[in-house]
Amino acid sequence: MSVALFGSRLSPFVEKVVRALQYKGLPFTLAPPRSPLDFKRWNPQTGKMPVLDVDGARTYDSSLILRRLDELVPEPALFDRNPSVAARQRFLEDWSDEALYWYGMGLRWSAVNASTTVAQLISDIGAPYLLRPLLGFVLQRQIQGQAIAQGLQRLPLAVLTAELGLRFDELQVWLDEHPFFFADRPSAADLAIFGQLHMLQSGPTPQAAELIAARRWLGEYYARVDAATGVMGPR
Repeated sequence: MSVALFGSRLSPFVEKVVRALQYKGLPFTLAPPRSPLDFKRWNPQTGKMPVLDVDGARTYDSSLILRRLDELVPEPALFDRNPSVAARQRFLEDWSDEALYWYGMGLRWSAVNASTTVAQLISDIGAPYLLRPLLGFVLQRQIQGQAIAQGLQRLPLAVLTAELGLRFDELQVWLDEHPFFFADRPSAADLAIFGQLHMLQSGPTPQAAELIAARRWLGEYYARVDAATGVMGPR
């Protein structure tokens, strides 16, 4: 079986899939974007990452990719065998992808963090030096526009940061005494949350990094998921 993953690990959704592949012990190659044209080449439908290619058949969207991985390699499963637990894990995975993500985007594209975010993205893509100003303008206009349209990015930075802290505290309630969400081993919910925490600690959002550092339980949880899913890397 030949497995390739397209995307940058700066993306919480790509990191989510990387962790799933490693958790299942499935060898893969990682193809990071090296040009804005790569996005449409890998994903003509939406031009987004991640994209999973298995023997030439491609799957788009991180949640659909994880379900595909469960079909290919059933164990360890990415959802609990108990339907009630699995339903909660699916709900939290979706909440992480569709709600928690936008707190991070709001912080990344706030006035104080936007320039650092642009520099990080340009460096990651590895664009030619002469094209970097144009690429930076395009990235900021497109992605920042999405964050503004979603709504959280319009909040004052202090309010947005405080709200993210409340979401972290609510996650602690959901985690309760379990090492992972609703279970004793990682699930898709944990991989999704891990991806968001990974992005929030990647550099451009010191406000989020401070919130995480102030919550010992959250750092310990992050380390548990990392230990359980970080055994192998891409070829």
